[in-house]
Amino acid sequence: MSRQIVQSANIYFSPTGTTRKIVRRVSAGLALRPRELDLTLPTARKQNFILEKEELLLAAFPVHGGRLPKLVLDVFNSLPAGRRPAVAVVVYGNRAYEDALLELFDLCVKKDYFLVGAAAFIGEHSYSHVLGQNRPDPADEESARRFGLSVRNTLLGGENVLNEKPLLSLARRPYRKYSKKPDISPDTSRKCVGCLICVKNCPTGAFIDLNPRRVDQEKCILCAACVKMCPEKAKSFNDDDFTDRMAALVAANLDRKEPTVFLP
Repeated sequence: MSRQIVQSANIYFSPTGTTRKIVRRVSAGLALRPRELDLTLPTARKQNFILEKEELLLAAFPVHGGRLPKLVLDVFNSLPAGRRPAVAVVVYGNRAYEDALLELFDLCVKKDYFLVGAAAFIGEHSYSHVLGQNRPDPADEESARRFGLSVRNTLLGGENVLNEKPLLSLARRPYRKYSKKPDISPDTSRKCVGCLICVKNCPTGAFIDLNPRRVDQEKCILCAACVKMCPEKAKSFNDDDFTDRMAALVAANLDRKEPTVFLP
């Protein structure tokens, strides 16, 4: 293989597990020795990450309002720079990925990584069990595996570099502004049994005093990890304005979107 790439550093943020599924299927297609750098929990993001000399970087993040999640930017920017192959992947909830993939492409280029592939895949939307329901499904996972295989073939063929032009046809610079987060958080019903699964898996440590009923709204990023992981279905969004907007979002995006792949 060109450059003797034998390993991949798979760095990702995946509050509800959908991005993790895509990463692992892309990685299966790459057929490299994988090393996972999971940024989901707060303690993980405090580590000093290193990249080994002959290692491909596979970076995958969910789309938040058409952008990358703010809390992963500092971690990504702290990665060591230097010429190496990279793959950029974003996962979105069957609405649109807007500027997120271009943003990740740009972050890689600033580090002097050369892109050998980029893709946008679909996962179940954080706020809905209807939008992108049960995705990534087997077809999505197979698409991710084939994408990884195509990237491997690109590496075998030499240093073919992905051009930014196709990404610019779908996104823009400067990127769209982050939308203001509503001052809400998921509510907890009487079904809660205090198992603390939500507390242990919150990517921002937003629960106050480890109490599943008390949430710091400033820390909550509305990722819905607590909603999706609760075995008792005790968590939900109940703000009327928020639920009305989500219902309109779902109604406007019911048509199935398919993965978008970019290769050199």
